[in-house]
Amino acid sequence: MICIFCKNDSSASKSVEHVVPQSMGNLEHTLPAGIVCDRCNTYFGQKVEKPLMETPYFRDLCFRARIKNKKGNPPRVLGLHLQSLTTVQIFPDMNGYGVSIAAANQNDERRWIQSIVSSSSGTVIVPMQREPNQLLLSRFLAKVAMEALALRLMDVPGGLQEIVDKRELDPLREYVCKGGPPKFWPYHEMRLYPQDFLFYESRYGYYELLHEWTLLYTDTHELYLILALFGVEYAINLGGPEIDGFKRWLAINSGQSPLYPKGITNPSQTCTESGDQST
Repeated sequence: MICIFCKNDSSASKSVEHVVPQSMGNLEHTLPAGIVCDRCNTYFGQKVEKPLMETPYFRDLCFRARIKNKKGNPPRVLGLHLQSLTTVQIFPDMNGYGVSIAAANQNDERRWIQSIVSSSSGTVIVPMQREPNQLLLSRFLAKVAMEALALRLMDVPGGLQEIVDKRELDPLREYVCKGGPPKFWPYHEMRLYPQDFLFYESRYGYYELLHEWTLLYTDTHELYLILALFGVEYAINLGGPEIDGFKRWLAINSGQSPLYPKGITNPSQTCTESGDQST
């Protein structure tokens, strides 16, 4: 078996690769060991996924969605307790909708507790980052694009070997594994629905959708990954660092997402069947 990224022998690899990280709530969309070698798997976890997930933007999203990390711990965000000027950690109540607060630094814990005891009220400020780090997100999207393609083709005879042999994918491989060139691979972004938007299916009832994706092959023979994370759709071109083709596709299709070609009109609308989904 050959790794789809580094093209080295991966027959001895043992690590399962999550297409979307487990820390984003993905437990089922994985690639069997060897499709991505252990070395690339470890590298992506440390250099691509972890830095992205540790940014305030995604920490806040996972906190709001109450997604536990790999160790089973609840997500947390940092805030400032104004009365004691103490940095605090805020944990969600995984069994309800409340939160717990604790001093982030043990050296500050006594001052924070004394302030709480002496005051009947207090104020905590939680800074928010409205936009993700574009460089980290771009590289992450490129990694997901390659793996989503592999997930789609792994049961097709010769499909994985075609990915390895496809020279048109080499620039994307280089970008994921080494960070360039180019220094930035552009992507398209637009919000589809609020993060807490409720979908409905008769089998499951109401639920929130953490991520979903599909692959779009346009009339101009371009292949795009269409990935929605927490209600925001990202599109990235597997064949080259440009998104003009996707913009043209959107213009022709009245701005409707490939995930929802008929639009999203109400919470009872069933999710598209063309994309892979996770709740």
